[in-house]
Amino acid sequence: MNVFVSRFRHQALLYLVILLVIIPFVTRAQDSGKPLGSPLAELPGPSTWMFGQAYGNTTGAYNFGTQWYSAGQGLHFGLDLSMPCRTPLVAMADGDVIYVDNLAFGAGPHNLIIRHEQLGITALYGHLVEPAPLLQYQPVTRGQLVGYSGDPDVTCDSRPHLHLEVRSLDYRTAYNPLDYIDLPWNVLTAIGPFGYPLFQQDLLNPRQWQRLEDQPPVAFGGARLNNYALTWPPGQTQRRPNNPLPARPLASPPTTLSGQPVSDPGCCTAFWWDAADSGRFYVMDGSGGQAATIFQSDLINAGLLSPVGSAPPTYRSADGTLETTITNGETIIRRLSDNAVLSLNTGGVIPAISADNSRLMWISRDGQAVPGGRAVLADIWVSDLNGTNARRVSQQPNGNASWIDGHRLLISVRASNLTLLSIYDTVSGQEFTLGTWKNLREVSIAPGGQRMLFYLSFQDDPAADGIYLIATEPGAQPQKMDWFGSWRWRDAENLYVIPFEPTNPVQTLWWVNPLTGERRALTDPATQPIQIVNGGWEVSADGSRILFLNAFDDRLWVFSAA
Repeated sequence: MNVFVSRFRHQALLYLVILLVIIPFVTRAQDSGKPLGSPLAELPGPSTWMFGQAYGNTTGAYNFGTQWYSAGQGLHFGLDLSMPCRTPLVAMADGDVIYVDNLAFGAGPHNLIIRHEQLGITALYGHLVEPAPLLQYQPVTRGQLVGYSGDPDVTCDSRPHLHLEVRSLDYRTAYNPLDYIDLPWNVLTAIGPFGYPLFQQDLLNPRQWQRLEDQPPVAFGGARLNNYALTWPPGQTQRRPNNPLPARPLASPPTTLSGQPVSDPGCCTAFWWDAADSGRFYVMDGSGGQAATIFQSDLINAGLLSPVGSAPPTYRSADGTLETTITNGETIIRRLSDNAVLSLNTGGVIPAISADNSRLMWISRDGQAVPGGRAVLADIWVSDLNGTNARRVSQQPNGNASWIDGHRLLISVRASNLTLLSIYDTVSGQEFTLGTWKNLREVSIAPGGQRMLFYLSFQDDPAADGIYLIATEPGAQPQKMDWFGSWRWRDAENLYVIPFEPTNPVQTLWWVNPLTGERRALTDPATQPIQIVNGGWEVSADGSRILFLNAFDDRLWVFSAA
C-alpha cells in the first residue's frame, strides 16, 4: 500500500480532531456549508479527474479572452476539471433538467443544464461526449448519473475535460462554482492546474481576484474586466523559457520543518526566493488603486518588508547575477555586480540563460499557441551569452525547450496527447530521444540537470498513472514512484513532497529521496496545519526553506529545515 495513504488512513480520527480545533480560525479555507456536492462520484487522482482551470481571472482567460470569453467579460466563467472522455458525471444536488443540448450556451459538442430552484441557481455541464441520457423537465436527485464527459475538440485526445458553470436562474450571471461545491479546492490545486500562477495580476490593483474564492460574478455581455494596462505574468508570447535550477550541494535529510508566519494577512500571491540568499525573499504587492511594488524580506533581520523596486519584476539568470530585458526590440543583458551591458538581437523574444551563464536560448513562434488550435511552428535558437554563434538547433510544430544545465537543452514536441522528449547538446551537436509519453505533465529538472521528474495521467492502464523519475542520459528508463503528490527539488537527489490526499484539508510536507525510496514526514498536521493557496510554494536557493501562502490564516509562511 502507498505509505502516504496508509499513514493518513490510520490518522483519520486525528484529522477529525484537527478540524474541530482549526475550523473556528479558518478565514479563507473553509469549505463546509456549501450546498453542492461533487459533479463526479469518484475521488480525484491521476486515473480519475483533476483540477484544471479555475473560474474567474485566470491566466488562460487573460491570454484567450478575446477568442473564447469575450461574452463573459473576458473571464473564465466556468470551472474546468480534467478527466478522460466518458467519465460519468452526477447531479450535484436535487433539481430539474431544463435543457439537453441547448448550444446557445456554448460548451459543445453537447451540454446539459439543471435547474436547482431551491438554491436559486442553474448548473451547466459542458463538453459532454454525447447527449445526456435525460429528458427535458425530468427531475434528478443528488448523485444521479446525468451524462459523460467529452472533449471540446471532439477527439478525446486533445483536451478532454468537464466545463462546469453555475449561473443565476435567468442565466445572465455566472457565479464562482467553488463558492457552491463542497470540496477542498486549495488541496486539489496542488496537482493538475493548467498553469501557474493560476490568476492574472492587475499590477494597478494587485490583490484583486488572486485567490480561488474571491473571484467576481460575470455579467454576460458586460465590459471586459481584465483589460489590464500593467499586468503579471506576461502574455503567452512574451514569456521567457524556463531557466534551469542552479546546482545545490547535497544536504543531510532534514528531521523536521519548523514554521513561522512572515507577513500580515492578505499578502501575497506573487513571491519568490532570492537566487543566492536563502534568507531573503521577494513579494509583489500593493493596495487597491496603487501600482504594485516589489518588496524584499530579510529573514535574518526580523523579516521586515522593504520596497526595492517597481513591478513587474525583471527576468534574471538562475544564479541571479544577470538581468534580461527587451528595450526597443533589442535584448539587453545587464550584469548586476557592475552594470555592464550586452545588447543583442533575439528577435524581440526574451531568452533563457544556461546554468553556467555561458549561453542563451530563445524560441521564435509563428503564432500564438491556442489549445485545440493549429500547430504553431517553434524555432529554437541558441547563441553564446554575447549573441555570437547564433544558430537554430530545432524547428518543431508545438515545440518547446528549456535548459538542463550549462550546455544541454530539453526539447519537447507535443502532438495531440503525446509528448516526445529529447536532449540536445549545444556543444557537441548530439541529440538523443528520452521517450514519448501520453498525457505527460509537470516536467521538473533537478538542480545540476542529472535527472528529472514528470507525471502521467489517464493512461490506458491505470497502473501506469503516476510520477516517474528518469536520468538525462542516453538509454535511461523511467522509474515509477510509489507515491503521488506535489513536489519541489531540494537538491540534486532529494525532494520536498506534499502527498495528494484529496479528502484531507490539512496538508503535510515530506522529505523524499526518489532514488532510494526513503521518506519522512517533516510537519505534524496536529500542530502545524497547512493548506497551500493556489498550489504555489517555493524552495530557497540552498534547499533549506519553503515559502507559501497558508489558507488557514491567509499569511505567508516560511518553514525551515532542522
